[in-house]
Amino acid sequence: MKEKTKTYEKKLYANRLVPDGKAVYVVSGEESLRNRKRSAPPELSELANRLPVKTLLFARPAEPYSTIIEYLAANEAYAVFPDDSETRTFLVDLPVTDHFSADALAGPLSERKCLIIRGHGLSATGKTGPADAYVNFSAACFACFVKFFSDFLEDAHRHRITADQKKAFEQVLKNLSPAPAFTGGLTAAPVDTPEKARAAIIEAGKRIVALGLVDACFGNISRRMDNTLYISKTGSFLDDLKGDIAACPMDDPQCTGQRPSSEYPAHLAIYRSMDVMGILHGHPLFSVIMSMDCRIDCDHRGDCHRACPHERYIRDIPIVSGETGGGPFGLYKTVPGVIKEGNGAIVYGHGVFTATKTDFNEALARMVEIEQTCREEYFERLKHLGV
Repeated sequence: MKEKTKTYEKKLYANRLVPDGKAVYVVSGEESLRNRKRSAPPELSELANRLPVKTLLFARPAEPYSTIIEYLAANEAYAVFPDDSETRTFLVDLPVTDHFSADALAGPLSERKCLIIRGHGLSATGKTGPADAYVNFSAACFACFVKFFSDFLEDAHRHRITADQKKAFEQVLKNLSPAPAFTGGLTAAPVDTPEKARAAIIEAGKRIVALGLVDACFGNISRRMDNTLYISKTGSFLDDLKGDIAACPMDDPQCTGQRPSSEYPAHLAIYRSMDVMGILHGHPLFSVIMSMDCRIDCDHRGDCHRACPHERYIRDIPIVSGETGGGPFGLYKTVPGVIKEGNGAIVYGHGVFTATKTDFNEALARMVEIEQTCREEYFERLKHLGV
């Protein structure tokens, strides 16, 4: 457990979610673990042993997440309610408390995976171990980022931005990472053996994470070769895919027994609808934010993520609704019909799909281009609104 804890602690620092050395992992029934070998606060040790989890993670997030989370928590009495797909799927909402004590934290964390402690930071649980806690912590940071920027744009449209909100926004912009940039460098085609297909997926996975286009264990990658679809497994980390790639026969819609990504039905449907050899799916931040900025007066509000009846675009990039998996509102029904139109597609509150006829250089370049476009469009809309 100690080595696994160190692995996911390093991911927190590498992905700039937590300042170096500031994460506290507590393992239920074991001595607390921390990079700098300081003891965890006794409240956390007591809490970890009271909850039905194996691991507890606590940290004050790095900027700009710290300012974002403190601002959101200051303006909500009991919980923050993000509306992105990761929250809907994994977190539900983010409870908020003022009290850093085992008694105050135990109740909310027995019902939710992550909790905001005003003035202190985030605490996340890991039901099965440190990887779970890392995923929940990362998802909370992602969700709060998306909500903060989405709310600011919505309030700009409605001319109701407050002085405190503007001050927090300006502070966040000072710590905002540059837009991603990609100039190629991935292995070029052809990919003509199973080993090369797996290697191409592993290489692309590392790069997509390094560019900040996906967080934690979210996102997925596939490569087609002949009648086999190679795809990252469900719950895998794209920067560490060795041993986590399923080989699925194209005539097996379930990929029986191999645990492919939950987006496998969408990948399979795209391959069946167009002549492509590789697919990337990531969660770029501003692409998600802009997908949720809709000015259409519509009776479907509240159900936008599942079944939007309108054609929507960010410039030339189509936006569709749809849910993960093979259900009646699955992405396998909505993405294939539009991805060729814009050489990529954005899913409401969820992320971006891109495809390639050659190698992953083409698909990754398009995903970066889409994220850059959405980021530019965000600030252009603010400027147009006089902010």
